[in-house]
Amino acid sequence: PKLIMRFHHMAIFVSDLDKAIQLWRDVMGFELILRKTLPDGPKAGPKTYIYPELLDDIFKVKGARSEMAILRSTEGALIELQHCEVPAIKKTDPETLRYGHTGFHELGLLVENIDSFFEKIREAGYQTQTDYIWKCADIGRSFLFYDQDGNMIQIWQNPEPTQPKESQPED
Repeated sequence: PKLIMRFHHMAIFVSDLDKAIQLWRDVMGFELILRKTLPDGPKAGPKTYIYPELLDDIFKVKGARSEMAILRSTEGALIELQHCEVPAIKKTDPETLRYGHTGFHELGLLVENIDSFFEKIREAGYQTQTDYIWKCADIGRSFLFYDQDGNMIQIWQNPEPTQPKESQPED
């Protein structure tokens, strides 16, 4: 059988959950659908997201604790924000989040009106990697900006579809 795989979500570990929610909800336009402290139940069950033993196993520490928020775009893309309390979150040096180090460094999102989105990001006070939107050959336009922890987010717009030339009547 053919393997079918679609993108589900991206988890971003943040130093300030409220500021991160503000970016994703108020600037990026995502809807906050869940905010919860983990673990959220004593054992596995139909209403428990993560029970203590599971979170300890995932985070590799006894007594793991984290505050989580899930946000969803209108199109259904999910962003998971995590602010770890145990183990205590340590902010990564923003230079390590850039190019030249292994790991996931860039979250790319597709938009339809990149020019107004660029202005919205700059007006909200976020640093952009360049002072302009750049063109990538004939496949689109883009810019990168950094969240409050230095994570890179790439905004992309595909080119407008070209309209076929209307046939001209012959004389």
